[in-house]
Amino acid sequence: MKKIYFYMMTAIMALTMASCSDWDTPYYVDDIVGSWVSEYGRDAYGDYDLYGYDVVRYDFYGNHTGRYTYYEGYILYYVDFDWDIRGNVLHIRYYDGQYESVYYGFDNYGYLVLSHDSRFYYYVAYSPSGFYYAPAKTEEEGAAAVTSEQAVKLESNASIKTESRAVKARAEE
Repeated sequence: MKKIYFYMMTAIMALTMASCSDWDTPYYVDDIVGSWVSEYGRDAYGDYDLYGYDVVRYDFYGNHTGRYTYYEGYILYYVDFDWDIRGNVLHIRYYDGQYESVYYGFDNYGYLVLSHDSRFYYYVAYSPSGFYYAPAKTEEEGAAAVTSEQAVKLESNASIKTESRAVKARAEE
């Protein structure tokens, strides 16, 4: 009887210790559907906040399409994309021709965490933003919406960016 009790206590302790991790919660494709706004990131120097024009937004729709919204200067742009999940890797194919594969998970606060490394040493955390974004503001409201064709033209004229869209680096001060 004491052996059975000992083995049961050992199993309970093992389960308790295994559930202390930030990344232990199982997640599903439906969990990513929604709107997410970048809040903070982590790099070799520690945590950093994302403010103002460094903030980006992802809208993941249930039909595996979405919209990436960002500022360039004072102008609001967006690029639509298709997305898919295989395991814990999120694959994003932007309509302007770029492609990105990032590891994803959720922290204890329910934030979506995107990273290029599977151990999440460097990442950006996105807070849930509620509802989907309506299409970006019209030009009459002071912002420019970029269609897929315009985005391809903009990217072909722009220099090649080496940074990730999903995992933004710390802003230089």
